[in-house]
Amino acid sequence: MVSGESVWAEIAHQFGHTLSLALAALVISIFIGPPLGLLAAQKPNGWFDRLTLVASTVLRSVPIFIIGIALITLLAVQIKWLPAAGYGTPQHYILPALTLAIGLSAVSVRVSRHAMVQVQTSEYYDFAKLKGLNKWTAFCRHGLRNVTIPILAYHSVQLVYLVEGVVIVESLFAWPGSGHALVHAIVARDVPMIQGTALIMGGMFVVLNMVVDLLSGLIDPRIDLAR
Repeated sequence: MVSGESVWAEIAHQFGHTLSLALAALVISIFIGPPLGLLAAQKPNGWFDRLTLVASTVLRSVPIFIIGIALITLLAVQIKWLPAAGYGTPQHYILPALTLAIGLSAVSVRVSRHAMVQVQTSEYYDFAKLKGLNKWTAFCRHGLRNVTIPILAYHSVQLVYLVEGVVIVESLFAWPGSGHALVHAIVARDVPMIQGTALIMGGMFVVLNMVVDLLSGLIDPRIDLAR
């Protein structure tokens, strides 16, 4: 109703930017959260475990726009390492993707830690070590798959957070994606764009959930994908 273009033409132009940002945030969160969680599980209730608990609680309770503003102030304004907003270069991805990833990884640290502790205290893991396998080999053969399942399940649930966060982060960093366009459509009362964007973002959530379910079935043969 504002630009005169078809809804699909507008969304097709914007959706690629949103999807690339969401995938970048997921990749960064996977590199941050699970490794820290596995390290914390090596000594449960140790100083590093307690430190990750405090950090996770604080970061998860802070609104995502506060994290974004803090990163802009530190990395863009004070240190001047990265651009504060906009789109066009790989550097423009870092701040918005990192803002989303911090919120995701804040809880995945604890999920990964809890999953690893359960694996380490299981009978099959003890039996693997009794067979003479060292700690690293036992983890790779018998622990990795069992740790991966709850981590994937968590990210599946947190895709809601990702979809919601994209709207806020894109507006904060002037990212030309569906979330940013949705805010402008709401302000302009462009009902067809609001409906189309909401439909696409809901569809993205469903598709990503389906991908996570398929990956879980491939990792764990006990999961029956036919049900």
